Amino acid sequence: MAAGGCAPSRLQLLPGFLVGLLAGLRAAGAAGARWGGEGSSPHLRSIFLGRCADYSALLSPAQRDKNCTAIWEAFKVVLDKDPCSVFPSDYDLFINLSRHTIPRDKSLFWENNHLLVTSYAENTRRLMPLSDVLYGRVGDFLSWCRKKNASGLDYESCPTSEDCENNPVDSFWKRASMQYSQESSGVIHVMLNGSEPTGAYPVKGFFADFEIPYFQKNKITRIEIWVMHDIGKPKVESCGEGSVKILEDRLEEMGFRHSCINDYLPVKLLMCVDHSTHPDCSLNSAAASIQRKVPSFCAEQSASLIIPLSLVLASVVQM
Repeated sequence: MAAGGCAPSRLQLLPGFLVGLLAGLRAAGAAGARWGGEGSSPHLRSIFLGRCADYSALLSPAQRDKNCTAIWEAFKVVLDKDPCSVFPSDYDLFINLSRHTIPRDKSLFWENNHLLVTSYAENTRRLMPLSDVLYGRVGDFLSWCRKKNASGLDYESCPTSEDCENNPVDSFWKRASMQYSQESSGVIHVMLNGSEPTGAYPVKGFFADFEIPYFQKNKITRIEIWVMHDIGKPKVESCGEGSVKILEDRLEEMGFRHSCINDYLPVKLLMCVDHSTHPDCSLNSAAASIQRKVPSFCAEQSASLIIPLSLVLASVVQM
């Protein structure tokens, strides 16, 4: 390897006609995929059982009585079904065996910001989104389906909602979402992406169709919406605008107390960890957000204060 450079790839060392042949074979393989989605995750059973054991033993010791093998057996019945004939009800036994209590005020719903939600929740330390309950954790970021006309998993592709509605993965998350909504109580948190070009709140989506309708009104005190904007990207929608206003109106009609916050400070600071020098992450913005929490009779004095980063972070810890 030459100093300061890169070694040529194996593909570059092949004769030109072989490079063309390999490229053609790859293209043919991609074009030959039956479905539009990612194929079944390799080592699905091992990952599933490992996550279940990890969750029970480390993240939630109260769930140590869960039988991970029985939960897997209940889950894998869908792997014997036609990949376009798997319904949410096919996961009923799986849900019943893996469900558990969700702490009050800990539920966090979301659209279009999966990784941010996962990072902020921090393995249930702050909040407990669907991916942090047992029945959500075992399927998070995985894909699975049986071959169309044969036994065994299809590792090449799996159907999406564009291919067929009743596919294994979508039906899983529909059933899990329904259960999660029914189990949620107290203050409900909702994190939306205000920089999403198609709108922060999809009027047709999992939250709209399989979570909001299953809220138990007698168990919920209020709903708090956080509209987060990606660092350095346009603010497409904010509270009271566009699809966010549609959501607020819907909750109002359903009789839920609700509020909306743009760029909720604790989450914003987490986003800024990777963008500390960006203007969107200047301390002035953070200080201004904290200053708005100061009573009006103190505002004049506090306006002249310089708030150190340590105090900003301390205020976040207390929230």
